[in-house]
Amino acid sequence: MEAFKYAIFSLELASLPEELRIVETVEKHFKRQTMAPDTLFQTAGSVDQAAAMIDEFKNKTCGSAYNVALLNLNLFASPEELSFLLGGQVLGDPRTVFMVTLRGIQGPTYAIAREKVEREADAIMQGTRHGAPSCVDSYTAQGRPESAQRIAEILNAFLEEEDQRMKNRQTGIVLPHALSKAHDLMRRTTTIFCGHRQHSKTGITARGFGEAGASSAQNRRISGRFGPVK
Repeated sequence: MEAFKYAIFSLELASLPEELRIVETVEKHFKRQTMAPDTLFQTAGSVDQAAAMIDEFKNKTCGSAYNVALLNLNLFASPEELSFLLGGQVLGDPRTVFMVTLRGIQGPTYAIAREKVEREADAIMQGTRHGAPSCVDSYTAQGRPESAQRIAEILNAFLEEEDQRMKNRQTGIVLPHALSKAHDLMRRTTTIFCGHRQHSKTGITARGFGEAGASSAQNRRISGRFGPVK
């Protein structure tokens, strides 16, 4: 593992048909962004591989969490595993870009992603969180090139905010929501949901909203695959 300042974790099921795959193209575009030289970009092809990758990352970074996550939720069959994966004890609840399509997303899985986005957006509006929230991007097979470029730019903007936040930590300066480049990129795209319901045009209904949380027994079963973020 080479030296890096920031890290992106991505997950895209290896079993996805070609027309639903997008993460590899996002990574190629991201490598041309300003934050790429200082950033580790890791991709898992299954939940089991994700578990091993996250554990290895934490072992080599003294328990540090990833700065940003990119998750392709198409054909992701277990909302319980997604909920646990996003939790503070695994990925550390980083800002996340969720990728979905009408063909491949399931309602309970989408509900978990939407809840995270809305929670972060509400915290920003209340002044307890700064910068841009996570987002859900609904893409099509035909529009993958444009979507991949856009997501690479949003990931880069997320990391630029992280970098600025670190620089401002000593002075107490915070990044105003209105000046967030990442949020501006999201709001200019009608296929992105970033917590403002009137701008959501994904066409996806969050069936089972509020019913996809994992039980304590399910969490114990799933957590055996992941080590906690220290």
